[in-house]
Parts: sequence; structure tokens; C-alpha cells
Amino acid sequence: MRISTAQIFSRSAESISSANSSLVKTQQQLSTGKRILQPSDDPVATAQLIKLDQEVAKTEKYQDNIVVVRRRLSLEETTLDAVNTATLRIKELAIQANSGAVNDNDRTLIASELKELESQLFGLLNTQDAQGEYLFSGYQGFDSTYSYDGATDRYVYNGDEGRRSIQIGSNANIASTDSGFNIFENVESQLTLAPTAGSEFSERIITDFGILETFANSRGPATITFDTAAGTYSVADSNGDPVYSGNPATELTNISYQQGDTIEFVGVSLVIDNPSDGAVVLDTENKRTNVLNMVHQLSAALSSINTVGDPQGSDKLNEAVNRALLQIDSIDNKNIEVRGSIGARMNTLDAQEAVNEEYTLYTNEAQSLLRDLDYNEAISQFTLQQTTLNAAYASFAKIQDLSLFNYIR
Repeated sequence: MRISTAQIFSRSAESISSANSSLVKTQQQLSTGKRILQPSDDPVATAQLIKLDQEVAKTEKYQDNIVVVRRRLSLEETTLDAVNTATLRIKELAIQANSGAVNDNDRTLIASELKELESQLFGLLNTQDAQGEYLFSGYQGFDSTYSYDGATDRYVYNGDEGRRSIQIGSNANIASTDSGFNIFENVESQLTLAPTAGSEFSERIITDFGILETFANSRGPATITFDTAAGTYSVADSNGDPVYSGNPATELTNISYQQGDTIEFVGVSLVIDNPSDGAVVLDTENKRTNVLNMVHQLSAALSSINTVGDPQGSDKLNEAVNRALLQIDSIDNKNIEVRGSIGARMNTLDAQEAVNEEYTLYTNEAQSLLRDLDYNEAISQFTLQQTTLNAAYASFAKIQDLSLFNYIR
């Protein structure tokens, strides 16, 4: 086969260009530390690297979510701790208000401090996070958690029962907030006398919650039957058995009465007003209340109760304080329960954060095996390519001198 001079020059140029390209590519690999400079260098490894990059990006987002959850839970824990401190002070003031050494004027001053604590609690329960969302409103994050309804003179919960969750791992979600309904509304209910439409009693006071609850659970409700012609009343339980009262115990059957007399039995005190013939059922019910309504009602009671001029004043004070103390215990128990849950979730965040860090480390190692350059191999390859290129230059210089005219010259 005849090889022309043009072919010799063309093939020599191609060889030099190829060797030079290989050398430049190796030099780029050495300067970047990357084995794969473009997808065509290793399509299979490139596809795997894309998947691994996506995994790293997802894990980094999970780590960001952990920071958000930790910040929210820390804020919630701090807020609940402040609520607990406030309720402890309310408890101290309630006990103080029911002391025999405190008069009505002193109780008015105590009520003033309770109003300040009420305002503080209102602010705490309407705490907002860094994004401006109300911490305890559930899914209704942009609605204030509580508002005051002047028509009913009560604080109203405006949120829902939702708990906002955030993903912190490939198969791990965690609640970043708690619903105010669960913390402040869904507390243990307290026994109360059910409202009635009649005018039989001008006062209906619970003097001992424990005794009344025991009776209501085992024998209640009690029924008071009036005989206005005879001017007597009788008290029986739900089975029709007579109820006893006093010490020594006296059967409350056909007891004479006058308007204004007091009936006392099983932890209740009833002031007779204007009864009519027939039976009056003394039903009880369990009601829940939130911390805001609890302190609001206690403050109002301490401001209005007159233990000097009102014969039932002391009983009213005792009921108001004892009810508040029972409610505080229920509220505090729920507070402790939720803060324990927050602590458990904090531990979960720490554990998941460590898992994510390990996963990222292993993923980065896998990426390094696919992407990073083996410098020992690359330097050897570079040296070989450099030698090859020099040889190509030298051989071309020799070949280009091969000419018949040079031979016969």
C-alpha cells in the first residue's frame, strides 16, 4: 500500500493531538482532584453520583428541619415553664386568699395580682415562633391561640387539635408543635353542679369536692323533695334511700324549713329560696376549663366575695379557692406531661441528627470512591502520556526528514 506524504503528516498530527488531549485531560484531573470531568468519562458512575447527590441534598434538608423543630420545641418548653411558674404563683395566692389571717381588702389586692398573672398568661399562650405563627394554634398557625369574649366573659380557644409535623429522616417525622387544645383545654375535668332553671335555691355551693364526687359516683344524683304545705323537705339518693347529714348523722326526711334556711349534705350547701312542691334533682357534671378562665374566675371571685356581710361568704370563698386549686393541679399535670413529651422529642432529634450525619458521611465516602481521583495512578498515567507525547514529537521530526531528495543530496 502506498502511503503519501500527506497521509504521514495527517496521521502524525492526529497522534500528537490525541496524545496532547489525553495529557491535558489527565492534567485537569490532577488539578481538580476529580476522576470524572464530564458524564461521558463514566456514564454508570455519573448516574450513581447524581443519585448520591440527591441523597446528600435530602439529608441536608432533614438536618435543616431538625434545627427548625429544635428551635420550636425549645421555645415551647420555655413558654410552658413560664406558664408553670405563673400557675405556681396563682396557687400560692389562692391558698393565701383562703387564710383566716386575710380580710376582704387583702383579697382585693390578691385579685389585682391575679389579674396581672392573667395578662401574663394570655401573652404566653399566644406566643409566636420565628415565622410569626402562633405556637399553640395547631394547624391554624396564623390565628391567635386565645381571645377574650366579652359577651360570655370567657377566654376562647381559636385553634384546632392539629400538631404540625416535620420530616427529619427518610422514614422519620416528628411533631414540631403541640396543640393548645391538648395542653390547655383537654385537661382533667372538675366536678360542678349542673345549672337548673328553678328558683328553689338562692345559693348552690360545693363545700367538699371529694365527698360530693364520691356520692355522685356511688349514689347520685341526690333528689330534694319539698312539701310546701307541710313546710318540710326530704333528701334521697338515686335509689330512693334517705341521705344523712351532720354529726351525729341525721336522716334528712321530713325536715322542717323556712325561706333562707341552709341544707347541707354530701359536700354541698343549698340556701332555700322559693321552692315549689315536688322533687328537685341535684345533678352534677364534669367541666373542663383552661388556665386563663381559671385565674379569671378566681380573680373575679376574690374581688366580689364578702365574707363579713354575706352568711355564705366563707363557703363561697372556700368553693372558689378549692375549685381553683383542683384546676391548677390538673393544669400542672398536663403541663408536666407535655414537657416530658418535649424532652423525649428532643432526644429523638439528637439521635436522628447523629443518624443523618453518619448517613451523609457514608454517602460522601461512596461519592469519593466514584468521583475522586487516585493520584498515584493519575501521576503515573500523566508521566506515561508525557513520554508518549514527547516520543510522538520526536518521531514526527524524524519522519518529516524522510525524503528521496534528502537521500541523494
